[in-house]
Amino acid sequence: MTGNTHLALGLTAGAVAVGVTGAGGHLLEATGMVLIASLGSLVPDIDEDNSLLNNLLFKSIRYRSVALAALGGIFALFALLQGLDWWIFFSGIYAVAVAFIPHRSFTHSFLSMGIVTWITYLAHPPYALAMALGYFSHLLADAVTVGGVPFFWPWKKRIGLRNLGVRIRSGDKIDKMTGKISMYGGGLALIWLLFQETSFDTFLSSTMQQLDTVKGLFGWGG
Repeated sequence: MTGNTHLALGLTAGAVAVGVTGAGGHLLEATGMVLIASLGSLVPDIDEDNSLLNNLLFKSIRYRSVALAALGGIFALFALLQGLDWWIFFSGIYAVAVAFIPHRSFTHSFLSMGIVTWITYLAHPPYALAMALGYFSHLLADAVTVGGVPFFWPWKKRIGLRNLGVRIRSGDKIDKMTGKISMYGGGLALIWLLFQETSFDTFLSSTMQQLDTVKGLFGWGG
């Protein structure tokens, strides 16, 4: 699947995480979950130079694998020298480990998903589920394509719908349609989760309070 489709699936995964954890009533926590799930949906393609995530991280850098390894090494070393949280150190080690591996190998496995989810748990436990769901959405989407994924790496056997005779390619009509459905469906689900417990009167009252605060800052009003 294309990067945009994976990102749309990540949004949907974030909405699922918000619904499962009941974080819909906490805007900041819900927003964080959606962002983490979206990130998780892109992480497996960190092993591909032209992936959406690498384009975001290293837009103007030619040798992106070298840049990723160098950045990971800096993070790990800085975390050790400065006594920073362990998740920063392990994030750096992970970046170094995946910088030069073949595409759709280790990062497209349950082992990698478990490691990334564990690192996320060390950083902020409530976000671990969102990361896992976002990451899994990527693996599941790529399993649908003709390439398949090595779910059980280091066993290199690629598993997917191609084993059942279904052949979907990245960038085709089904890929694009999946992205659109996920984007709109996930967005609507997230909006419903955020506002399901908020009545119109409560929303209006909160809005008026915010307006009054802004007026006070500028000295407006009586």
